[in-house]
Amino acid sequence: MTDRQPALQEKNGVIELEGERILLTSAAVFGTLRKDLIENLGTERMKGFLLRYGWNLGATDAAKVLAEPHDSIEDALRQGPHYHMLKGYTSTKTTELEIVKTDGGAVESVTVSGIWCHSYEAEESLRLFGLESEPVCHTLIGYASGFYSTICNQTIIFKEVACRGIGDSECRYIGKSLEQWGGEADAEQRYYENDAIIHELEQTYEQLREERDHLAKVALIHTKLAEEVIDGNDLESITKVIVDIIKKPILIEDIHFHRITSAGISESDHRQMREEFQKYVQERQSFRPKQTVQFQTEGFIRLMAPIYLQKKIYGYCSFLYGLDEESPSDIDRMILERTVTVCSLLLLNEKVNFEAEERVKGHFLDQILNGEISSIEEIRKRGSHFQLDLQKPYYIIALEQQGAGEKLFLNEQIVEETVHFFKNRKPGLLAGQQKGYAVLLVQTDLAEEDQGILSFCRKLLEHLRKKDPRQSLRIGVSTEGISMDDVRGRFDEAVTALKIGNREQSIVAFENLGVIGMLIHSLDHSAVEQKGRQLLSPIYESDEEKDEELLRTMYVFLLNGGNLEKTMRELALSMSGLRYRIEKVETLLGRNLRDPETGYEMMFLIKALIVAGKLTF
Repeated sequence: MTDRQPALQEKNGVIELEGERILLTSAAVFGTLRKDLIENLGTERMKGFLLRYGWNLGATDAAKVLAEPHDSIEDALRQGPHYHMLKGYTSTKTTELEIVKTDGGAVESVTVSGIWCHSYEAEESLRLFGLESEPVCHTLIGYASGFYSTICNQTIIFKEVACRGIGDSECRYIGKSLEQWGGEADAEQRYYENDAIIHELEQTYEQLREERDHLAKVALIHTKLAEEVIDGNDLESITKVIVDIIKKPILIEDIHFHRITSAGISESDHRQMREEFQKYVQERQSFRPKQTVQFQTEGFIRLMAPIYLQKKIYGYCSFLYGLDEESPSDIDRMILERTVTVCSLLLLNEKVNFEAEERVKGHFLDQILNGEISSIEEIRKRGSHFQLDLQKPYYIIALEQQGAGEKLFLNEQIVEETVHFFKNRKPGLLAGQQKGYAVLLVQTDLAEEDQGILSFCRKLLEHLRKKDPRQSLRIGVSTEGISMDDVRGRFDEAVTALKIGNREQSIVAFENLGVIGMLIHSLDHSAVEQKGRQLLSPIYESDEEKDEELLRTMYVFLLNGGNLEKTMRELALSMSGLRYRIEKVETLLGRNLRDPETGYEMMFLIKALIVAGKLTF
């Protein structure tokens, strides 16, 4: 059978090869088929399809060969290249063929290599796609694998090691028994498995079903969260809804990682989680994630996302997982991000409502200070609308920003930060603006929660400085007010404390000003101005005609008890410049500022002018 070659026979339009009808068609058709397979199935599935197609062609031809008598296995294997060439696939040149047989004559292993000349697959791939990155003769590889495997009655896997389709000068192949490949042909073997596509389709179906279930869960959560917002429920209610659906603990914290609310976690677990988290944060300076993050502590996995409010991070929402649970999935991230969005919306609604109420309360305080509500009964009645009992004693606090700036805007920020700072305290606060000051009415029982009004002011000042360290703030505190008809007087006391109190002190109480403060506060402002013109002329004639530089020099000099060194440092003057100014003041006034009685009188008068608003230092 060595010299026997298969031959084509044609009769009445029927072409047969070894008794089997075959079809002649253009190689371009197979190129088009390859292109369509890639577009519809992808490159990997196209490769698998052509390998299995080639395997079936080779196995079919091998069955024909085995049906005829042959001298040896080698003789049967040599028929493969003849069928290849006769069908126009390629011309094959075998360069090596080594067959190891058992004692009984069965094939134990096969090693074969060779060259394919004029491969139709390489030519069509170059025509349609140009040079590729991997070998392209998949049908030829499949044919050789199927033919050899059928003839040898064991799995023989071929690989293409060089290919014209990737720019090589010729197409070369190697074939070996599966065991001889030592695992190197496992990827190729997978392509020949008949259930590969079915298995892949089953996996895809399972993924789609799982995705459908996830989307249904997300849709349910979206609906439930929307209902929570529409019903006006709070964060605590929202966390319970989320836990009921996802069966995972949820934690909402403020920007400093203090718990706001949580659900699905016990107090003991929360304490453990918080201790571990604090340790985690301490090991990472400035831990303030700006997007969703996942991290692990000793006993928990946290999926955390920031809650934004008006482009600023307000706090964080986290899902908690045990170490023995599945890691957070993409769907968990999606649910968390939707939860965060709803939290932001809910918090924004709360903020808008809260600030609207506080603006009304601020306007109410302005009306009281301006005397626009004459009836004490009306004041008390309106106060009850804000859960305020305005029959209780109170203090007036005035806050002042030192230095240049948009004072109205800064006062609005101070008022906003103050009301938010005391948001969760019992009622007892009104906040507004008056004459360039941020003004607070603080009821005595609210201040006593902080051990008195001065301690209350220190905590407030500390909070405001943390929020904006750049601002230099001072607080003036009135004496305790008993009746609402004296609110204006208490406000004037707070302002007086700021104006004439020690400017080195951040908090000045009117009662600490002593007799001088009381006397100045009670003076007739017009009389003060008239006296000022008499004693301070010619450096003070009126609001428009005054030498502020000399007046301030004299004031600081008197405040420092005539100490030239302290005055020089505070005014940033040279000693000679300071002496010149003092001498000039004494010459113009005809008075000796070092005289105790003169100094006391001048300092008292200047403080009175400051309180009257005639001088501003």
